[in-house]
Amino acid sequence: IARLRFIGAGGSTIFHVKIPGTNMQVVHVDGNDVQPYDVKNFTLAPGETLDVLVKIRKEDPIIIYAQSSDTLGAAYGALLTSPRQIIDYKIIPAFPEPLPVTREMMSMMMPSNMAMAMPMNHSHSMEMPTESTIIGDTLLPANTETLKPLKTTKGTKYQPLKAAFKTNDANKPVHKVIQMELMGYMDRYIWFINGLPAHKAKPIIVEAGKRYRIVFTNTSMMHHPMHIHGHWFILRKGLGAYDPLLHTIDIPPGATMTADLDADASGQWFFHCHLLYHMMSAMARVFQYSTLIDITQNGAAPEAIIKKTSHINRPIVRVDNSAPIDQILIKHPMAHPMNIYFAHHLNLGINPYQSLLKIDYMGLYGYDYHKIEVRIHDSGIKKGTVENADVDVFYWHLMSQFWAIKGGANYYFRPTESPYWQPGASVEGLIPYFIATNIRGYYHKGSFKLDIDFSRETQITNNFFIDTEIRSILASKTLEKDDIGSGVNQMRYIIKPYYRLAPGLNVFVEYEYERAYGSLKRIEKKSGQSISNSTLTAGLSMVF
Repeated sequence: IARLRFIGAGGSTIFHVKIPGTNMQVVHVDGNDVQPYDVKNFTLAPGETLDVLVKIRKEDPIIIYAQSSDTLGAAYGALLTSPRQIIDYKIIPAFPEPLPVTREMMSMMMPSNMAMAMPMNHSHSMEMPTESTIIGDTLLPANTETLKPLKTTKGTKYQPLKAAFKTNDANKPVHKVIQMELMGYMDRYIWFINGLPAHKAKPIIVEAGKRYRIVFTNTSMMHHPMHIHGHWFILRKGLGAYDPLLHTIDIPPGATMTADLDADASGQWFFHCHLLYHMMSAMARVFQYSTLIDITQNGAAPEAIIKKTSHINRPIVRVDNSAPIDQILIKHPMAHPMNIYFAHHLNLGINPYQSLLKIDYMGLYGYDYHKIEVRIHDSGIKKGTVENADVDVFYWHLMSQFWAIKGGANYYFRPTESPYWQPGASVEGLIPYFIATNIRGYYHKGSFKLDIDFSRETQITNNFFIDTEIRSILASKTLEKDDIGSGVNQMRYIIKPYYRLAPGLNVFVEYEYERAYGSLKRIEKKSGQSISNSTLTAGLSMVF
């Protein structure tokens, strides 16, 4: 008999695992022994660990097959009893394709339709939390309803799980109930807890020695393996003292699951979804002990709550006084101080046919929601002379996760006869299907000018992308000297393949076709200019 330990070390993949031709016996989950039970296959989310026992047959190798849950990739391994054994991996059938997720199903789980978010193929032993009980991260007093025996949603992988030892005092009262609604915008890759991103949420304050009940409700169409630092979840399955201890609970779509947390590790602890892109896009929180302020500001000694338990795995608690806890934990618990930040995006390209150096630049300077934006569009330098430039100096304000408004001044230099300043305003954001939208408006000598831009980046391989863009320029009044015509002035079509050499450094080739229309077409014909133009540019793109 061999004991195999599987560790979910991936950042964004849930694996489906099997060992064909044999049953596996689960004996250990998330670092704790459990009462053994047989499985033919299992899933493993990031952060989870699981030990199984398998019988070794002297004549046959044991093939281990792990497939990503989306069936796009798989890994193979084998246990051999002889170095000359032949292994035919091709005989292992893949797991079946998962059912497709339709946009209608996704919309049922969106935050804007929470009243319609019904469980899918799962039955619940408790009702879904009502809208009135989900109040940000408010801790609700324990009451009769929330303290009824709650079992794991039927049909989940945790159904047969039972601890091999007593994990907790089942009679300890629950001090507060914490509702955790897991939600997000699947088609925009943005995720929330209780409708708030991590950077907007205050810490969840807990008191040492108390027990808290967490009710997870997944109203999205994806799994969320929720992970706590420094503590154990007691997964409530109706087994009392033998409910299992887990540090990661994988909440399936549409499910409601309940876990208790004993506040026995003083300090401040991170809590998050273990899918990396969910965590980084805001599905996270901080649990903060109420005593932390006294420790950091009033010199109180850190609590020593280390105690013997019936199992070997215990919280690791800071008990020394040799190094003070950094006060930034109180001022900025999400490790994101409200400082001034800088971000720059620079494109440097050369048009070899016209010997034209093209420069596009965007810089943002300021706080999270209030910045100064400097943006240079359509600039060109030929033989040391500036051919054209379009420069915005705007105040930038973030309105929501997806939209920002801007306003300020624009400096326009050529192809007009003389450069000029003009007031301008803009709105930019992300619409569905990851289409970046930038709508700029300007006013000059009685003419309103509108510059509308839609673009989308499509990932082809791990490092190869294609950026496509459509841009239209319109005006309300003709100003012949300034190359402005009433109606539609121009349409521009851009395709830009690029390859990522390193984070923040790309090499690109850009093809652009532009054509004049209406009054501008007449103006350019009159001045001898071409009404259409094609350019090919190659260069480097940098983010720093």
